[in-house]
Amino acid sequence: MTARPDVAVVGRGLMGTACARHLAEAGHTVFLIGPDEPENPSRFDGPFASHHDAGRITRGLAEKADWSRLALRSIDRYAMLEEALGESFYSPCGVMMAGPLNGPGAEFTRGFLGAAKRLALPHERIDGDALDARFPYFRFPADTVAAWEALGGWIDPRALRRAEEVCATRAGATVIRDTAAGLAGDTLTLGSGDIVTAGHVVMATGGYARTSGLLPARPAMAVYARTVVLAELDPQQAARLGGMPSLIAMPEGGRMDDDVYLLPPIRYPDGRTYLKIGGEPVSPRLETDAEMTAWFQSAGSAAAGEMLSAQLSVLMPGLHPRHLHCAACVVSFTETGYPYIERLTDRLTILTGGNGAAAKSCDEIGRLGAIAATGGDLSAEGYDTDFRAVFA
Repeated sequence: MTARPDVAVVGRGLMGTACARHLAEAGHTVFLIGPDEPENPSRFDGPFASHHDAGRITRGLAEKADWSRLALRSIDRYAMLEEALGESFYSPCGVMMAGPLNGPGAEFTRGFLGAAKRLALPHERIDGDALDARFPYFRFPADTVAAWEALGGWIDPRALRRAEEVCATRAGATVIRDTAAGLAGDTLTLGSGDIVTAGHVVMATGGYARTSGLLPARPAMAVYARTVVLAELDPQQAARLGGMPSLIAMPEGGRMDDDVYLLPPIRYPDGRTYLKIGGEPVSPRLETDAEMTAWFQSAGSAAAGEMLSAQLSVLMPGLHPRHLHCAACVVSFTETGYPYIERLTDRLTILTGGNGAAAKSCDEIGRLGAIAATGGDLSAEGYDTDFRAVFA
């Protein structure tokens, strides 16, 4: 390839595509590099992406104020992105965070209640009999307190990513459906053997930022193999749960980071309606691209699936799914607990580390990545953290 873009963004995931949009709309020439979603994951050798799914929770409520800021600024732009795409990806069915007032899981509860108060987020606090009456299909421990937010709900991450790409290409970005195999200075070697030389490279490759070896040093982040359970519902059950919000809850006896998440009934591309549950306190770490590929080609962990299915039975004892099956997912947790968004050199920016919470916030994270890549100062953006990267 002979063209030399101002910026090459490696990674057509949610954050990378959003970054390419903001760069292109600011007038920069942009190449957005990454493969399409595989038609047959079990025979694809990577790279994969966890956004290849129909549902992710969106919310302003969070345990940390900066995650609320990232989400709220992104949610403010959903309508514009939906208009550009010509279809809806955001379902504001409400979201609820629930946890104990006392015991080892109380830190989780104090976190989301404290962040809501600090940022004056509109929400309802519900507990006791009122909680049972409002959401009769859930069963919580006796000392549970919940915060319910009307703004929250769920998004279709595939459609959100498509919306970002539609906007990026309308602004002049070029999509290259290939993989990045090597990076030397300002030169990218692609899987096809083509060469891209760019003024600047943004590495937005999710967990592959740690496993691929493309970066000059490994980011300090843990990449985990996670499992989700999809519970297929018949039309009657789906209709009965028509008012169900998305839920993030601390199981009885759980501690910080033991929370599980639950999405309401969502119609998937196979035409079936599923309720999804996920969240594991312990799961295997992935250290190489080969391990990433093997995991994404699998159906997840049967043991984790049994644990999540049991949690679902506790949370929703009246639910009677037609069928339960597992799926594989990958999450990346940084040392700081926030995305790594930093211009490392005049030629390279890192944009990675979703910490299991970035899908809803991808547009704002991508915007910050575009600012960093072009030499801007993130300290002026109103966040408590500086988003600087840590390397192992």
